Amino acid sequence: MSRFRLLVSRLAGDRLVRNNAIFFSGTVVAGALSYGYHFLTARLLGPAAYSAVASAVAALYILILPAPVMQTVAARFASQAAGRNDVGQIRQVMVRVGVVSFALGIAIAISLAILAPKVAGYLQISDRKIAYVLAVATVAGILVAANRGVLQGLQRFVVLSLNVLLDNAVRVASALAAIAAGGGPFGAVSAVVAGPAVAWAQSAWLLNRQRRVAAEANVTYGELGRYAVSAAIGVMGITFLFNADVLLTKHYLAPSSAGIYAAGAVLARVVYFLGLTVTAVMFPEVASLHARDQAHFRVVDLSLLFMAAVSVVFVAVYGLVPGLVLFPLGPGFAATRPLLGLFALALSLLTIANLLVNYFLSVNSLRFMVPLVGSCILEVALISIFHASAYQILQVVAISMAALAMAMVGLYAADRVATRRVRTSAPAESRTGSAAHTSR
Repeated sequence: MSRFRLLVSRLAGDRLVRNNAIFFSGTVVAGALSYGYHFLTARLLGPAAYSAVASAVAALYILILPAPVMQTVAARFASQAAGRNDVGQIRQVMVRVGVVSFALGIAIAISLAILAPKVAGYLQISDRKIAYVLAVATVAGILVAANRGVLQGLQRFVVLSLNVLLDNAVRVASALAAIAAGGGPFGAVSAVVAGPAVAWAQSAWLLNRQRRVAAEANVTYGELGRYAVSAAIGVMGITFLFNADVLLTKHYLAPSSAGIYAAGAVLARVVYFLGLTVTAVMFPEVASLHARDQAHFRVVDLSLLFMAAVSVVFVAVYGLVPGLVLFPLGPGFAATRPLLGLFALALSLLTIANLLVNYFLSVNSLRFMVPLVGSCILEVALISIFHASAYQILQVVAISMAALAMAMVGLYAADRVATRRVRTSAPAESRTGSAAHTSR
């Protein structure tokens, strides 16, 4: 019993474990609300109408590809500034990333508004107003992501969790009110504007309370831009893989089949979203340690262990008791049952790959680029050839995710070996310092 208490005490005192527990718990609650949004719209609208909502939300994820890029940039520079205790630079990062985010959001929104008829036509959405709603949601989504990146870099995971929770709670409430008022798919999609807008206002209010002092070292737009290029490749590649299959399914399959596939994708994405919490905690910790030239593989290894444990649980549940997972959607989505186990596996593999992509981004390495871009091309090419059914498309997705995950694990293993060789060949006093850092 004393050993157990000692173990619990050590785990509670470990910042990585503590932050994972905080953000994981917050994300579970926020994720429940996010799934509540999909369950609500699917159950109230039915498979055919819900396919319009699902494809619109999937399209939004692609439209706001700059959002996770801006969050990654903000998180890295904010974590470095926090490590140096440069309060002024933290505020500078917030302002400059916010300016860039607003400019990107407006540019995308204007382009989407111009192309609204074509976008609606490709997604087979009869109501063009949905495309205009997505334009506004793009601006709100990119802005709130930038603020969340600063909170992540400061490792303020309680506040970050509450912000995500607020976003999803507003979405659910707005969707319920809109559908009850007869808004249909348009009303349901409008909720993706309200949530991010309210969350941005709350995060901006919190961050504006940062002390207004001069930065010890300026962060230039050039520095932000150079890092944003590598972040964009990583983040946009993963986001594309996360959403492209739903959009392509909506294009190739009948509305009812596309709705069944979309429902399975939504149910399995809980694995991905929970995995993002592990990645979000790992990123600023590794970036800070790497900036100080301290050992960081322990942080990555623990994060991979957490992610593997979560994946095993969800693959087992989705594969063995699919009826329980499908219960909230009702009998209209029973055809999704055979897809769930493979969906959970595919999303688990993508989550592990995403964690390692973020590891390389945190140490400013581009080793992930070739396998990630290759997987994007592979998935689209295979779906364009093999799309006879929802299950066949899912098989293609699983193959693409497995190839990417194996490539990323191999790159990470090679990085560990290379680092170990460098430390082994270093002078004795350097090895002593490295050993001290590793004990962290």
